[in-house]
Amino acid sequence: MSIEKRGTAGDIEELLAVRDDIEALVQQTSAGRGSQPRADFLDSGAAYQLHLEVPGVDQADLEIAVEDGELLVAGLREPPLAESRIIFSERSVGPFQRTFSLPGPVDRERVTAHLAAGVLVVNLPKLAR
Repeated sequence: MSIEKRGTAGDIEELLAVRDDIEALVQQTSAGRGSQPRADFLDSGAAYQLHLEVPGVDQADLEIAVEDGELLVAGLREPPLAESRIIFSERSVGPFQRTFSLPGPVDRERVTAHLAAGVLVVNLPKLAR
C-alpha cells in the first residue's frame, strides 16, 4: 500500500500567489480602458429615448451622432487629478463608445440631448409615416 501526499501548505501558498498575480494583471490591463456605460432604450410612441449612465463625464467630452439607422454616443472619462496621489481607484477612465441600432427612422433635425445627474438623455423623435 502506498500513501500519496496531497496538498501541502506550500502548494496552497503557491496557488494564492498565482491568484494574486492574475488579479494584478487583470487590474493593470483594465485600468486604462473605459468601460461601457449602462443604458436604457425606450419607445414612448412619438419618440425613442436613450438614458445612458455617464457620471463624472463633462458635456463637452460627449459626442452624439445619428447615421445610417444607428445612434452613436462616444465620450471620455477623465482620470483623477495628476497632482493627487491615488490610494485606490475603482472608477473606469478613458474613452468609451456605444452604438445602438434604431428600431425605426428618426427625425435627425429634431434630436435633442441633455445631461443631468450623470445621466445623458437623448430624445429621438420618430419620422411621421
